[in-house]
Amino acid sequence: MTLDPQALGAVKTLIWDLDGTLVDSVADLAASVNVVLTELGTQPLAEDQVRSMIGNGVGKLLDRAVAATELDAAKTPDSDWLYQRFSAHYADNCCNHTVVYEGVRDTLQQLAARGYRHGICTNKPEAMAKTVVQTLDLSPFFDTIVGGDTASRHKPDPEPLLLCLERMQSAAAESLMIGDSAADVSVARNAHVPVVVLPYGYTRVPAVELGADAVLDNARQLLDLLPG
Repeated sequence: MTLDPQALGAVKTLIWDLDGTLVDSVADLAASVNVVLTELGTQPLAEDQVRSMIGNGVGKLLDRAVAATELDAAKTPDSDWLYQRFSAHYADNCCNHTVVYEGVRDTLQQLAARGYRHGICTNKPEAMAKTVVQTLDLSPFFDTIVGGDTASRHKPDPEPLLLCLERMQSAAAESLMIGDSAADVSVARNAHVPVVVLPYGYTRVPAVELGADAVLDNARQLLDLLPG
């Protein structure tokens, strides 16, 4: 699929995914997952294992992590307990090793100078997402952050992306989604928003197979893709 240059000329709002798109957070996510697993009395997972489990929110991440262990499902605490234990550790350790991907900060700055506005639509819980964005000093670039628990549904349902656009008073035809996963492509399609993906994230499917309008090598390529 390709992006229509005329359609790109109408774009004024850029909606970004967070994990795997703006920031590399796998080390801290893995550390908090392993705290939970250790408390359950099982062996921790390798970082690469956790990387392959990221997507569709913290709840799914924890479900996948537990399923990868030898824990007896009947004796595993419920999802609320897993979530609370993960959240308690992650809240204080979410940016020990998380970093902004190379070129992202400069790209955000240059696009903002051209008049583009930025929002975040992520499946990460809103409070966690805001903590990461604030700690990494990305807050000045973003008008709003919609997390996986901000709306009643999360990506790939269109509700969170449409809420993000509503908050930014931007129409779908004036917007572009930037992500790294099937959920990002699907939410954009479901909201009728064009979408590009970056190949270095946490997708379990090769980026070129996700069905996006374009696959960019890195965030900097947005500077050439977008007019102005």
